[in-house]
Amino acid sequence: MKINKIIIVFLLLIPLALFGCMRNERAMGGAEKPPTESEDMENIDEDSVAIEVMQLEAETIKHEYNTVGKLYASEEISVSSKIKGKVKSIKYGVGDTVNKGDVLYTLDSTDLRNDVELQKSRLETNLQDSKRRYDDAAKNLNNMKSLYETGAVSKDQYDAAQTTYKSAKLSYEQAQKDLNSNSISLNSNINDTIIKSPIGGIVSNRNIDVGEMTTANDFVIINIDKVTAKADVSEDIINEISLGDTVKVIVQSNEYEGIIKTISPIGKNNGNIYPVEIEMENKELKLKPGMFSEIYFKVDEIENQIVVPRKSVLSDGNQNYVYIVRDDQPIKIMVEKGITKDGNVQIIGELKAGDTLITKGQQYISEESPIKIVNEVSSNQ
Repeated sequence: MKINKIIIVFLLLIPLALFGCMRNERAMGGAEKPPTESEDMENIDEDSVAIEVMQLEAETIKHEYNTVGKLYASEEISVSSKIKGKVKSIKYGVGDTVNKGDVLYTLDSTDLRNDVELQKSRLETNLQDSKRRYDDAAKNLNNMKSLYETGAVSKDQYDAAQTTYKSAKLSYEQAQKDLNSNSISLNSNINDTIIKSPIGGIVSNRNIDVGEMTTANDFVIINIDKVTAKADVSEDIINEISLGDTVKVIVQSNEYEGIIKTISPIGKNNGNIYPVEIEMENKELKLKPGMFSEIYFKVDEIENQIVVPRKSVLSDGNQNYVYIVRDDQPIKIMVEKGITKDGNVQIIGELKAGDTLITKGQQYISEESPIKIVNEVSSNQ
């Protein structure tokens, strides 16, 4: 009897348990529904690889050769006096600007003037004596001529008077020349005590002070309205550059234009390095002798070339390739690298202007990969 009661209770509990399971299933949302179209697209985007792209354009490639040079003044003149002497005054110092013909310094000319004046006095006395002898000889010659014509003196006596006259005349003329030369010498020597600048420029060095004796290199004047960059180029490009070519020169991060002025035909360092000089305008005087420069020679120029960021090119062994986007799918293009410059590389292959190049994310995709462009398309210009 007891067993029957237990069976009846168990049968009554089964419907309650089934009812509880149904309630739990409804609370959990019931059975899974099929995904909608928008849910499918979200799943695709989640699987897509994010990439960045750029649109290719044709460019002109400039193949350049660069080297390092040093700047020099276009003119550099050492100035010294023609005569030795003590410095009396100095008009300019280092860093001062001078014009051509400006007086740089003067020498004490007191002793020089005294010496020249003493010499002049002697020459004037000699001239007076020569004049007196010349007058006497001329007077004597006239007397001898009259006596010779009357037969009072012999021909030998008359000839002797003529010889004396000619000698006195030559001495007198020489005395005049000596005095005139002395005056010219005085003026010249006085001028030599006034030393002027032979060019316009800047005083770069001064080796004398007032009261000191002159040296062989009293002043140095430089002209830096133009400067010259001196550099060496390799034998590989010496025949690719010419006089008059325009080059790019970088000095202290500033770009200047230079003109090739000289190319040495003789190499140094076993003949494979050739000296070259480039002249540059320096109107603002910012370029100073001694500064270092980077010089870029244009060796070649190639038009209508495809250039891509170097990081966009992938490698597989000895093969190089890039990815482009076509019909929303990545396409693998085999390429060869050309000239590399400033993080970009010339590409030789089937790329063309207008292609959309993948520049980021390309290392994570294949031609079957779904992709998602996450940047605005831009050109490489």
